[in-house]
This record gives sequence, C-alpha cells and structure tokens, in this order.
Amino acid sequence: MKNLLALKKMVETRLRGNENRTVTIKGIKNLSVSDLDTIMLYIEMMLEQGNINGLMKPRGAVAEVFGKYNIEV
Repeated sequence: MKNLLALKKMVETRLRGNENRTVTIKGIKNLSVSDLDTIMLYIEMMLEQGNINGLMKPRGAVAEVFGKYNIEV
C-alpha cells in the first residue's frame, strides 16, 4: 500500500505541466502522458477495489514501473 501511494504521488507530480513530453520514473524512460494516465487508472482501481479485475494486465513500460515499485498487478 505504501509503494502504491508513493507511485501515485510520483505520477501526479510528473503529470503536472508535462502534457507534451515524455518522462522517466525510476529509470524507465519515455513514459508518455498516456502511460501515466494508464498507471493512474490501475492505481485508483487497486486503491478502491484492492485488485484490477476487469482490466487487462499492464504491459511494457507500464508493467515495468509497477515492477520497480514492487507492486503486483
């Protein structure tokens, strides 16, 4: 839960003012705004329901970000 909240705070910070450029989180480069929005969707779903049932498993850079924060999805 602590890692999930830390990731949420990081993504919110990166989303502020970065509408047209890519960002890096924990060494994972070229994360687009769409990737950050997807990460936020998964975070909000996990915080509300405790799981991501109904959503497909994250792939690519999005999955790597969750891996870096030791969050199982």
